[in-house]
Parts: sequence; C-alpha cells; structure tokens
Amino acid sequence: MMIEDSEVFQRVIGDILADTPGIDTVTCAPTGKDGLNQIAGNRYDVLFLDMVLPDMGGLDVLRRLRMHPSPPPVVVVSAAVGAGSNLAIRALQAGAFEIVCKPQPGRTKDPVGVLRSELQRVVEALGNRRQGGKMPLPAPAIQRKPLQPRPRQRIERNLRPTWITAIAVSTGGPEALSRVIPLLPGHLPNPVIVAQHMPAGFTASLAESLNACSALEVVEAAEGDVLRAGRVYIAPGGMHTTVHREGGSSIVRLHDAGTEVGIKPSADILFRSLAAIPDQRGVLAVVMTGMGADGCEGCRELRRTGAVCLAQSEESCVVYGMPRSLVDAELANEVVSLDNMARRIRDLQPAASRLDLPLTI
Repeated sequence: MMIEDSEVFQRVIGDILADTPGIDTVTCAPTGKDGLNQIAGNRYDVLFLDMVLPDMGGLDVLRRLRMHPSPPPVVVVSAAVGAGSNLAIRALQAGAFEIVCKPQPGRTKDPVGVLRSELQRVVEALGNRRQGGKMPLPAPAIQRKPLQPRPRQRIERNLRPTWITAIAVSTGGPEALSRVIPLLPGHLPNPVIVAQHMPAGFTASLAESLNACSALEVVEAAEGDVLRAGRVYIAPGGMHTTVHREGGSSIVRLHDAGTEVGIKPSADILFRSLAAIPDQRGVLAVVMTGMGADGCEGCRELRRTGAVCLAQSEESCVVYGMPRSLVDAELANEVVSLDNMARRIRDLQPAASRLDLPLTI
C-alpha cells in the first residue's frame, strides 16, 4: 500500500516498486483516510507513507495504525524528513520502520535512481526482517537447547559496581529508546552512551527529542566530551564513537575509520573501547532491537572484563537480530522485555551514595 497524494510520485514510486523483487502488487491511496480505510479491510505487507497529505499528517496516520490489530510495517517516503528533520525522528518514535527522503530535483543528477536504490534497500531489509525478526526460522540441523535467562539473583549477587551503561540499537531504535530513556531517573549515578545506527544529521534531532521528555540530560556526543553521571550521550550518525580514559576522566573520541561491519556508529567499536579501559568497576551493556549482529563481538570482550550484558526479548523487538546474536552466543546475562528494560537498567546501577561517585567519570 502506498499513501501518496502527488500523482507524479504515485507513478514514480509505483513503477519502482513494481520492478522491485519481492513486491507483487502495489495499491495507492491519495489521502490518509482512504489509506487507513483500505488497510482496515485488507492485509498489506508494507505501507509506504508520505508525511504531508491533504487531509491529515503522516504522524496522525502512524498513531491511528497503532489501533489496528495487525498494522503493516511503515516506510516513510517524504521530502519532509531530510537530515536534521525532527519530523523524521518523531515518525521513527511513532513506529515507522524506516525513513526515505524523496530526492529534490536539481540536487542530484539521477533523483529517480537514488530513490530506486533507497526503496530497494528498504524492501530487502523488510525481507530480512521476515527471516530474522518476527517470522520463524527453519530449524537448524543440530538442535541446541535454548539459552535460558540467568537467574536475576545470580547477576545481582556477583555484580561489580558499574561506571557506565552502553546501549546498542538499530532498526526500531528511536521508538525503543523513547520507551527506555525517559523512564530512567534524573539522579542516575552513571553516564549512558548509545550507539544508534543512523546516518549523519539525524542523531542531533534524536537527542533533542529524547531530552525534551527525559529527566536525564540527553545530548549528541561530541569530540572531547567528558562523560558525566546523569547524562545520556547519543553517538553521532556517520561517525564511530569510542571512550578513552585520559587524566582520570573518560573522554569521547570520534573517528571516521572504516569497520568490518560497515556501520557507523558501530556498537562493537564502542564496546571494545570500553572493554580496553582498566577499572575496578564494570560496564552494563544493553543490546536492543536491530538487524545484524553489531554489539555481539564487543560484548564478548566486555564479558571478559566482568561486564553485565542484557538482551532485549524477541517478542518486544521490531527486528530480533542484534539481541538474538547475543543470546545465541550465550553472552546475555539476562533477556529483558522492552517494557522492563528501564527498570532493569535502574536496578543494576550502583547506589551513588554508597560508591561516592564524582560527577565526572
């Protein structure tokens, strides 16, 4: 289903999707109301949604879809969601699967080619989601007993005091983060650093959006930042973020070097930098919804230092890829649902008064 009022983009997007492997039939609605009515009476595998419609905004469509018993994943295709757009972040937090910005004529040599590449990339990602996310996978040749979450008492009895919480998240991340970060208390005794897979230009808006509804201060991490308790640092899109101990303080360093996983920011690179910091206190690592396995190898190194690693539960993920890699590798101390994640992060923090933590860490 495509909800698009522009006749030009109806034709262009329709032609692209008709030629895309995995797409059999494309239906178009010119208004939000018409599209919602068709979705109510039919089953669609994906909805391509413009954010500016003649009768309602795209956010209204996303909100109304939440009341649908089985809403399709939504790909926003709009000129209003370019880099730095707060509307793009709000759409992702409202449940959009992916964002595609319509290329502007005159700003690129082949706007239709650019749009084709982006839409085909998203369709491929949706196909991967059906295989690696909600859809059941074929049984492996050798059946292995499923990993059982470790008893909570065991974690808490052996827990080293932590000095930082590090979160890895990708597809579905903005919505997931909006259900975790605002629920953390403002007196959190540790800093929080987040590697959210996003291109450059979007993470500043994500930080601003989370900051507006959180007791903690949420900022986009910058080169040379000194990590402070009670603050959340969002790794900037398109860059790798690492943390280093310099002169008794923990300092953010940014770089643009390549990575074997082709993702910037990479959670593995962030986690490895934390594992390299000698400290009597440990790291609390959290791996949330997302495709692929970013964060798994970093958690492997963190576990050697005594870190605690939490994985988001399958049923609460948009895509159960990154947490699954952690569980399959038996690196997860505990599997936690999204609704309980903020509480578990809070419960696993040290008592500030007991540790007498400084503001600068």
